[in-house]
Amino acid sequence: MLRKVSTLSIAGALIAGVLVSTPAYAAISNGSTCTVVNRTVKVGTFTYKCLTAVKSTITIEGTKATVYVIAPAKTKNAKRYYLSSDCINETAYYAKSVAGLATLEKNTAAALLEVDAQIADQVKAIAASKIQIEALTKENADIALKIKEQTDLIPVAEKEVADLTVKIAAVTKQIDEFTIILNDSRTKLATLKADTVNAAKNATTISKLSSAISQLSSSVTSLKSSNSLTKMQMQSVSSSISKYNSSIMQLKSTTNKNLTSIENTKKLSSTIEALNKTKELTSSQVKQAKDVLVQTMNSRNLLCSAGL
Repeated sequence: MLRKVSTLSIAGALIAGVLVSTPAYAAISNGSTCTVVNRTVKVGTFTYKCLTAVKSTITIEGTKATVYVIAPAKTKNAKRYYLSSDCINETAYYAKSVAGLATLEKNTAAALLEVDAQIADQVKAIAASKIQIEALTKENADIALKIKEQTDLIPVAEKEVADLTVKIAAVTKQIDEFTIILNDSRTKLATLKADTVNAAKNATTISKLSSAISQLSSSVTSLKSSNSLTKMQMQSVSSSISKYNSSIMQLKSTTNKNLTSIENTKKLSSTIEALNKTKELTSSQVKQAKDVLVQTMNSRNLLCSAGL
């Protein structure tokens, strides 16, 4: 924010500075010549600093006055003067305010162009609003049919998942039972093969048991493969259910956006009025900033006046 310093307060500060000035530096004030740049001198409650500056004659409230403005060291006609800390601070603040105003003007110009573009778009939209509303209304009707189709598919898929779950459980149980039998058969086979005394007697049994183990092992492998395929099928159906739900959510979101668009289209006239008010407010902010900048410049001139 730009700030304002009253003439009365500055005059009061000047009087106070004169009253408390010490004899050693009584002659030092804005514009007093100096030799060592950046040297500071304390005079009562005031601090002065030696800086490179230029002086100019201006009119302050109808009265001519000499003002000292800080300048770069190589500025033509610049000399070394003592300047008060208030003058230095206000000069820096004024420079910052000038830069801030330039940025504000640039941003405001861009903002006004954007607002004008929006107004132009709104005007075009009003002309096409009736067609747009009809199109969005039709699209929402079509979406409602798609939502119903997706919704109707979900319970069918959920039943399929339930049936597949039961099937997987039954096959898993069968695999477990066959595995127990298979392990028992392998144990018996190992026992028979270890009985070398009765090898000839057990040969037929060993052959049949080996064949049964092979068939049973094949069955377990087949059941496991079947169960894996069933699980993959169930995952696919479950994925379809997720896709249905996601699709329904997206369709509902589109419906809501369309309804919002319809309402916004109906309010285009009020939107244009609001945009015009925004233009007025944005432009007034620049004017206010310029007015305050003038006040800041006057404040700087007063604080940097000769003799203060």
